[in-house]
Amino acid sequence: MPEIAIPGRPVNSASFTVAGRQIPIRVCLFWAGLTIWLGNTVIQTGSSGFAALFASLTFVFEIALITSFTRTISLDRVASTYCLGGAMAAVMWVVAYAFTSVEPNVDAVSRQFFVPFMEELLKVAPVLFILWRFGESRRSSVGASDVLLLAAASGGGFGVVEEAYIRQSLHSVQSLAWLPITRINGETLTAGHGVWTTLAGATLGLALLWRPRKPLNYLLASSGLFWSILDHSHHNYGVDRSGFSVDSFNFITGHGWFSLYFFILGVIAVIGTDAYAVRAMVSSHPQLKLHGFKPPANRREGSPLKVLWAFLLERRAFAYVLFRFQRSQGAMREKLQKLAAVLGRRLMRPSPVLVSPKKSDAAVAQ
Repeated sequence: MPEIAIPGRPVNSASFTVAGRQIPIRVCLFWAGLTIWLGNTVIQTGSSGFAALFASLTFVFEIALITSFTRTISLDRVASTYCLGGAMAAVMWVVAYAFTSVEPNVDAVSRQFFVPFMEELLKVAPVLFILWRFGESRRSSVGASDVLLLAAASGGGFGVVEEAYIRQSLHSVQSLAWLPITRINGETLTAGHGVWTTLAGATLGLALLWRPRKPLNYLLASSGLFWSILDHSHHNYGVDRSGFSVDSFNFITGHGWFSLYFFILGVIAVIGTDAYAVRAMVSSHPQLKLHGFKPPANRREGSPLKVLWAFLLERRAFAYVLFRFQRSQGAMREKLQKLAAVLGRRLMRPSPVLVSPKKSDAAVAQ
């Protein structure tokens, strides 16, 4: 599936030749890691491993389906991020092992707070890395849906191994029918790694798209991550404990159910914001509207479905650049103006006069 390609830093990939075909080394490492990661989990946990993998993939598929009309990243990118999330679980194992050498008591209070803190940071790390690798131009053309989906993939991949062993130990797991990565234990809901990281991705994506003034932008970007750490800590701390501190945690987190509500609200906010940006762009550029689900006549070469999808992705990227242009100032506004001109020329041939969705703004390109 195609993805928006905006010129950035060159990427060199070492490879070797097999039967006259070039095979990148990174591809071999990818498949080797995937086989060890999932294969070992299934061998060790059996049906519980398959159940955990199915629940994780179902969750990522649901988020990918929900964001189908607003995302710009490819499913290949989602798959690689899912595997990066799994790699971060291995990194966390090393971190936890090192922490155990300092604090050997697995029930220590410090461990119940340190582990959730590190896990939530490591799950967001692949998302931040990918956004950094995108470069400034590509990063300016992604929507909040892209960040949301990347976070869902990373969190989903991270939680597979842990969930497999938990399911094996519990034998029977009750979850929400439409959100199988959750676990319900009495009146307490454990949202799961995928939901926690998706919530962190939702607020980060909204902050990157809306770009509110400081310090509100930092507060918005980190609010989802902060809540995920809090609820994750509540879940770990409450195991085999009781008393005022546990009751306080349960009250603050709503026995874990608040994370589910925040997750739903976050997804709605992300999809609504991205849809609004695309609608505003189409309203100000009627020549980019689809007629009979067909792209403009100058974009109808090649396979119809592939051409249509590529056009939609570029149109969304253009919309997100214009949306950010509305809320930028100074040097960043000039950069977004140039980027909008590039995307506009690619979408509309010959090059049009680009105007921002708000009538009061000047033209962003001549």
